[in-house]
Amino acid sequence: MKTTGIIAEYNPFHNGHKYHLEQARQITGCDYVIVVMSGDYTQRGTPAIYSKFMRAKAALLAGADLVLEMPVYGSVSSAPDFAECGVNTLDSTDICDYLFFGSESGDIDLLKQQAATLSDESEEISAKIKAGLKAGLSWPEARANAYGDHDPIASTPNDILGIEYIHAIQKCESAILPVTMKRNDPGYHSDEKEGRFASATAARKAILANDLDFIQEVLPDEHFESLTDYVCPPITFDDCSLLLSEKLLTSSMDQLLQTAGMPNDLARKLFKHRMEFLSSDQLVAERKNRNYTYTRVNRSLLNLMLGITKDDASQFKEHDSVPWLRILGFRKEAAPLLSELKKCSTVPIITKTANAGSILSDEAFGLFQKHLTASERYRLIAQLKSGKTIKNEFTSSIIIV
Repeated sequence: MKTTGIIAEYNPFHNGHKYHLEQARQITGCDYVIVVMSGDYTQRGTPAIYSKFMRAKAALLAGADLVLEMPVYGSVSSAPDFAECGVNTLDSTDICDYLFFGSESGDIDLLKQQAATLSDESEEISAKIKAGLKAGLSWPEARANAYGDHDPIASTPNDILGIEYIHAIQKCESAILPVTMKRNDPGYHSDEKEGRFASATAARKAILANDLDFIQEVLPDEHFESLTDYVCPPITFDDCSLLLSEKLLTSSMDQLLQTAGMPNDLARKLFKHRMEFLSSDQLVAERKNRNYTYTRVNRSLLNLMLGITKDDASQFKEHDSVPWLRILGFRKEAAPLLSELKKCSTVPIITKTANAGSILSDEAFGLFQKHLTASERYRLIAQLKSGKTIKNEFTSSIIIV
């Protein structure tokens, strides 16, 4: 049995993702594909546009054999932590042979070389990166600036993530082999489409603008089939505005300072202006300054809304970013894969939410409960927006296709 892993957000699941799944099977020659997918919140620090159950089903219909949910602590984090969570999740299955990902360069040897450079990072480079971050550079910009022209580090989004994947594999001494394919789509942030392919950014904009022609061209049949099975309105960060404003209004200065990823000066600014009720997007624009990126402000605010603290993030890391494996869905034909997973996994597997307390340690269960509460906040927003009842984390069944 050969198994290939994919780390994804599928926000939303589009034609490029379907092609990636097909190529993963073809290029690695694997029998099964496991996807570790972000749940209800994404690395950008915003809610996913559609629910995790809807997105997981689309992936399964399109060829994934098993979808595992990435915990919120990993999905709402910087590229290094996101990559580490995804890689360690696949490694903890103890049945994953390959990690398959797209990259702008398509050059696995180059990405391995740059990952090795990061592994040998000197104190001088680390200090330069910290100084760059303090000056308001993004993580990729700060790192590229620190290494300079002498030993340049890739600066395109998927190359950066690919390097972090390989670095994470090296860090945990995993036997997983990284494999990459060259991306030929319009680009990570592009609003354009190229034939049937467009970025997730462009797809989200088209969904929110109700641009049906664009949507129907770049999203696969599996997306629309899955969408008919779930009460699933598109969710944006602005839909979180009331919850976020209430949290800001009622949080003490200490609570703001203890929020995961929250810079001290941002916490002070938020506390000072806590009674200025703005939409989430307006709030990010107002509080953003040269000392931190939009994404960092997004993540800080989202962590505040979800009640995720620095202690939570630290505890999650102490569990190697994999306190559990939670199955969102699988294909019937993947029964042998599930059998092997249950025999080989090095961490508890959650198949029924109600049983989590009996199989997790007290600390891990505390993290899991907060993870569930984060998902219930997403459901609350979706239910209010749609006006329809949506199944909760305990009544939602594992997806089987």
